[in-house]
Amino acid sequence: MASVREYIASKPKDSRASLEAVRKAIRKALPKAEERLAYQIPAYTLNGVGALYFAGWKSHYSIYPASDAMVEALGKELARYERSKGTIKFPLPEPVPVRLIERIAKFRAGQLTTRDGAKGTRKRKDSRAGQLDRIRRICATLPSSFEKPSHGTPCFFVDEGKGCFAMFSEHYRPDGRMSLWVPVGDGLQPLMIEEAPDVYFHPPYVGVSGWVGIILDAIKDDALESHLREAWRLIAAKRKKGTRR
Repeated sequence: MASVREYIASKPKDSRASLEAVRKAIRKALPKAEERLAYQIPAYTLNGVGALYFAGWKSHYSIYPASDAMVEALGKELARYERSKGTIKFPLPEPVPVRLIERIAKFRAGQLTTRDGAKGTRKRKDSRAGQLDRIRRICATLPSSFEKPSHGTPCFFVDEGKGCFAMFSEHYRPDGRMSLWVPVGDGLQPLMIEEAPDVYFHPPYVGVSGWVGIILDAIKDDALESHLREAWRLIAAKRKKGTRR
């Protein structure tokens, strides 16, 4: 699938009208948002940051992310809908609450504006710029570390354009939280995810190679630095081993 239209068309016929109504409500509320597929579901981004996502299932459709602040602000309207792990579930047989979905989308846009529009030039830690600053400050201390965009996102290499050891991500989580993908030692990935699922997750594409996803707003600077240094070491060692052959 290459577009949201194709995503909706791939769903059962009796759910397509509801999903299209959800799509139209979000597009109306967020006219400046970019529509695309991320994490294999419809995504709407504002200034490169994930604002809202939706997905169709067998008996319901879900909207992500649903923060505590959103639930508090729209509490009465959301009370009748099931909420689970940052998502709101809407039953498919029922009429689509178009106005509510528009309000949800506008609330999310407001959250992003508040988060990234701090007064002056100060970059907040939980903003895209703030999180990238954290990563860049650490990577600047690593020998020959080099930053280069790859696949549309900032990536960090052990040498100029070679040996990627860290990838910044902001589009591939349904809850919209920014993350960093790094390699870890053999066999550590499942243990880390099992021990701390609120911090670590199995990232797409590179997860099968033993990389782990780190939720950036859930990890402290010293732990993040430790992961980046180990990721640099692992990839640098592989490159060094390869050059000896």
